[in-house]
Amino acid sequence: MNYFQPKPTTNFDVTVNIPGSKSITNRALILSALSGKTVTLKNILLSDDTKYMIEALKALNNDIDLDLQNKTLKIKGNKNPKFENLEIYIGNAGTAMRFLSSYLATGTGSATLYGNDRMNVRPIKDLVDSLTQLGVKVEYLNEFGFPPIKIISEGVSAKTVEIDCSKSSQYISSILMAAPNFKTPIEIKITGRIVSRPYIDMTLKMISDFGVEFLEKNNSIFIKPQEYYASEYLIEGDMSSASYFLAMALIANSRVTLNNFFKNSIQGDSQFLNVLTKIGLKVISFDETHITVEGIESYNGIELSMNDIPDVAQTLAAVALFAKTPTKVWDVENMRIKETDRISALKNEFLKLNADFKEFQDGFLITPKPLNEYKGDFLETYDDHRMAMSLTLIGLKVPDIKILDPNCVSKTFPNFFEEFNRIYLEE
Repeated sequence: MNYFQPKPTTNFDVTVNIPGSKSITNRALILSALSGKTVTLKNILLSDDTKYMIEALKALNNDIDLDLQNKTLKIKGNKNPKFENLEIYIGNAGTAMRFLSSYLATGTGSATLYGNDRMNVRPIKDLVDSLTQLGVKVEYLNEFGFPPIKIISEGVSAKTVEIDCSKSSQYISSILMAAPNFKTPIEIKITGRIVSRPYIDMTLKMISDFGVEFLEKNNSIFIKPQEYYASEYLIEGDMSSASYFLAMALIANSRVTLNNFFKNSIQGDSQFLNVLTKIGLKVISFDETHITVEGIESYNGIELSMNDIPDVAQTLAAVALFAKTPTKVWDVENMRIKETDRISALKNEFLKLNADFKEFQDGFLITPKPLNEYKGDFLETYDDHRMAMSLTLIGLKVPDIKILDPNCVSKTFPNFFEEFNRIYLEE
């Protein structure tokens, strides 16, 4: 049986290294491909999700030179690609599935995008509906509304498109990045209640960094055909990955220094630092790419909407177990269509611990208990990297926690456990 067993420890002082952002790496790869130019990407993340993207872009005739030692990648983009009867496997990489769909729409030919079993139950209908409005032919090859999909494109000449952003921000990010390579100016109309708005802002910031201009007015974004022209791009450290070590400091009443933590981050999950400081986490020092934080002996829970930062809701759930008062989270229904149904998965595993976990359709309520009432157990990770990393934090306080299938962290943070284990080297 493959598992990782953290052992309880507190009051340590440790320095950890945060990997490059998955969200930014995959956006930068697509933007570079769309540019048709040679772009050097620095501090890239090499994980399952980004490797799937890299291999897909290679299959679409983008020339890629990877320097593993220096974490740099040089890509000569293939603008408006041509392809025929191409089959591209992307595992359970949601960004790859969504972003590649619109990249293919800028080209000519037919291609099938398919993934693993979990990808086949992650909805894509809202994006497909928008691609259809753009004049792209899309066929569902299995169940209606879900991958795998076959895309048949002759490029995009449409002048308007509507996209529903109530389930995922990745749908509009996908079309936004591809829009400068459409044949005519386009108005992108946003409908539905937006989830994860900071990810859309990240996309717009990166589009601008790569040299494209746009106009945002009311609920529409206007983009004209134009060239991307960046020659190099520095990728920030991943704020979702950083969340586990910020939480570690609070849970274990310890001092943690994070390298590759960008002070002026464009990632929405950087807001998690503010959530934890409201609870009691202390910021000791903070410069452009490093932060040192320190926990406190005890802290209260918090009640908040995490609509903007749903990817760190599981991290907060681990923090909530050891608070003095309850923690309530809402506005995160899209957690249910991630790598697993994360709300139900949290409930399943927290009940094993004898925790008090109440599940809502769009969130959860955790009422903490005395530490001695929690019990260790084997905890399932559901092939979900965020389940594995957040559940590991519980082992800082609760003995006999065993994290099953720990290798699923390779999706975004392949060396997570190596970095986690630094706390024991400092003892």
